[in-house]
Amino acid sequence: MSGGEAMTWEYYGDALIIVGVLTTILLITGLNFLKSRFRRRLVFSLTLLVMGYGIFLIGLVFVRGWDGLGWSMIGFSLYVIGLVTYIGVVIYHWIKARRTTNS
Repeated sequence: MSGGEAMTWEYYGDALIIVGVLTTILLITGLNFLKSRFRRRLVFSLTLLVMGYGIFLIGLVFVRGWDGLGWSMIGFSLYVIGLVTYIGVVIYHWIKARRTTNS
């Protein structure tokens, strides 16, 4: 690594890892949403995910200091709530479909 890359990783390494993980999860849920048969039921959860991701990035990039930490925590909280509801809705419909096919 050159000097600039090492310095970037030293100061922003944890933020890069967090943004990378959140982006990967958002892309996976987005692709799952596009392939899903029951999109209408997943819109609310996906909206929470996208809003949380956006607010998290705003807090991380544009707002600095303790205010930025607050924005990031609110965004991360929305992101987690959206992810949990998304997974809950998908599991509910998976169990419901399994139950109706076995009957």
